[in-house]
Amino acid sequence: MKLFKYLQYIFIISILGISIVIIYLWNIQQDLPDHNISQYFPNEITKIYDEKYELMYHVGNRDRFYLDYKDIPKNMINAIISAEDKTFFRHQGFDVKGIINAFIINIKNIYSKNNNNYVGASTITQQLVKNILLNRDQTISRKVKELILSLRIEQEYSKEFIIELYLNEIYFGRRSYGVASASFNYFNKSIFDLDIHEFAYLAALPKGPNNYNPKKNYSKALDRRNYVLKQMELNKFITLDQYNYYSNLEIDLYERNNKKYELDYKTDFILKSLNSKSYNKNAFYIQSTIDQSLQKISEKSLIDNLALFEKKYRNWSGSFKKLEDILKFKNEHWKIARVINKNSNVIELLIINTGKKIYLNKDKNLYGPKKTVPNNYLDLNDYIFVTNIDNTFYAVQTHEINGSVIIMDPFNGNIVSMVGGVNYNISNFNRVTQAYRQPGSSIKPFIYAQALETKKFLPNTLILDSNILLDQGKDLPVWVPKNYSNKSYGELTFRRALETSNNLVTLKIGLDLGLNSVNNFLDKINFYNKSSTTDVYSTLLGAVENNLLSLAKSYSIFLNGGYIVEPSIIKKVVSNEGELIFNNEYFKCNYCSFTTDDRSYRVPIVKSQKEKVISPQTSFQILNILEGAIERGTGKALNKIDYPIAGKTGTTNESKDLWFFGLTPRYVIGVYVGYDTPRSIGYRETGSSVALPIFKTIIENYLINNKNRNDKFVVPNDLILKKVNKDSGKISNGQNTIIDYFTKEQLEILDNLNKVESIGGIN
Repeated sequence: MKLFKYLQYIFIISILGISIVIIYLWNIQQDLPDHNISQYFPNEITKIYDEKYELMYHVGNRDRFYLDYKDIPKNMINAIISAEDKTFFRHQGFDVKGIINAFIINIKNIYSKNNNNYVGASTITQQLVKNILLNRDQTISRKVKELILSLRIEQEYSKEFIIELYLNEIYFGRRSYGVASASFNYFNKSIFDLDIHEFAYLAALPKGPNNYNPKKNYSKALDRRNYVLKQMELNKFITLDQYNYYSNLEIDLYERNNKKYELDYKTDFILKSLNSKSYNKNAFYIQSTIDQSLQKISEKSLIDNLALFEKKYRNWSGSFKKLEDILKFKNEHWKIARVINKNSNVIELLIINTGKKIYLNKDKNLYGPKKTVPNNYLDLNDYIFVTNIDNTFYAVQTHEINGSVIIMDPFNGNIVSMVGGVNYNISNFNRVTQAYRQPGSSIKPFIYAQALETKKFLPNTLILDSNILLDQGKDLPVWVPKNYSNKSYGELTFRRALETSNNLVTLKIGLDLGLNSVNNFLDKINFYNKSSTTDVYSTLLGAVENNLLSLAKSYSIFLNGGYIVEPSIIKKVVSNEGELIFNNEYFKCNYCSFTTDDRSYRVPIVKSQKEKVISPQTSFQILNILEGAIERGTGKALNKIDYPIAGKTGTTNESKDLWFFGLTPRYVIGVYVGYDTPRSIGYRETGSSVALPIFKTIIENYLINNKNRNDKFVVPNDLILKKVNKDSGKISNGQNTIIDYFTKEQLEILDNLNKVESIGGIN
């Protein structure tokens, strides 16, 4: 009787237990997320590359490159299976035997002093579910959900797809999500170039990346890596000889350069350009137009030259007593050094990050208007910045002055270098695009170009350089413009006036053309970002503000044959699904797209996207005159460089804004220098004395890396060479001549003028 009652109780309890389990599982299932993982795609971050596909910057905290299963190396799959789930290709979502074995192994390891490797019981499928469908809560309900979802996923999806998602989703440390990014961040290699021991190390990481960091605990990292290798050998993925070889290799990791994750002027501008297009996507691969070699040259040239320039006017205030204070000013081109010895003969410093000793040349490190010697402005144990220029070290300090550099391909508008200031971390204001300043004399070549286009002037036309008085209108004083030298030079040729950047001749040419005509021409070539309707005489000498990028774009017309190009810093944008979002094309093709079902066929018409604004002949004539400015004019500090260079300086009133535009067969290089709050840069400082040296450093360093270039300016058809007396402008084979270029029409005009003069002389 009692037995029967016991059986009744057991039966009732069993029914209740089963009911509770069923109800519990029913409730669990009601709360389960959708297990459809076919549409799941791991969120990738936006990555910005240079023109050679080197990563420059990425947005966000997760670094990921997605790989299809067929592209994942077999050794990587073997390693991860050996480390995490050796029966992966046999179980149905969970592994009972694996759970039991893991329990036994971990109990042994707890009591073992020789083995710190603990084995997990979750299968790869369960780990994937936990990562993409559930949270990481350590609860029974979460584990039950994980098990149910794993079973469902295993029924509906292939093992290959499951492990593909797993290897692209799982976290490996160092901001790396997925094996492809982990390969780059740990070994600086493509995953296709890794060796077996490197695959094993990556497979060791998902268990706990921070636990197996060789810098923190090398022996623990080595043990874990070798444990994975041993499992690969036991699973017959590698031989015993391979295990013995690879397990004795050291773990050699790449020291990651975190600077690629820091925003700067160029990457900031790229992201803003991308955002302005409002693409309906979340992540992108961006190939930019940046040449990193030229970028680094431009950055160092700007900060070095401006730091040396400031020595003339600023007293030294660049010493720091504490290392943490100087570390706040990030600068990859300057070194931090500590003064370790100073006496009457030598200043000795220690470079902080390398431990190298260097010495300051006292004569080259005089500072301020009083030329203070380093012994007087440096103390023992001071921390300072130093820079190496031509194997000489200079003490430098953070800038008060600022500036910018743009290097652009004049033929397609590609921006190959953009330096928006001396330090992005101090100020992210981009002086290439956001600083609007008066261009000063930089405007002159465009006025001269229009003069040639109208055929009112020829390259050898004589113009009188003399004082003029200009009535500026009611209630305004009479303007008496002057040349920079406050002198007049009599008759000058059209060419010579531009070479020397003569103000009075430029004004006379502009007045002859008419202010309205000049403004219309400047609008035509997009000289300003918006229509210029300022009918004041000072417009002719660059009084209307503009930015460096817009000016560089305009200067491109002298190199590319007279076409407007739109600056672009992005070559290509691809979404994280592989869809081509944007492709910077320079040609437009009409009727290129058609199908076999089309009723008629039309011949494709390919058109340049560029707008022609001046003739190729005028374009080259101005370019050639600007070459003359380098040979014997305002840019003659460059005339010893054995490379084709044309250039134009720019200086505004009181030397507040200084410019230089250098034109080479490959690039237009623009340099701007000025204070963010405009004030005089220095007494009688000019574009030649301040901006030009920055260009000079850039081009000299560029040529060091391009020694064998045989670049030349391209001379268009229909130009005729003539020898011209550089003072009188007469075509002559005598002394004091230069080569000048004329169109056939210009020579005909010249002949007619000579005939008129000849007739006038007879009469």
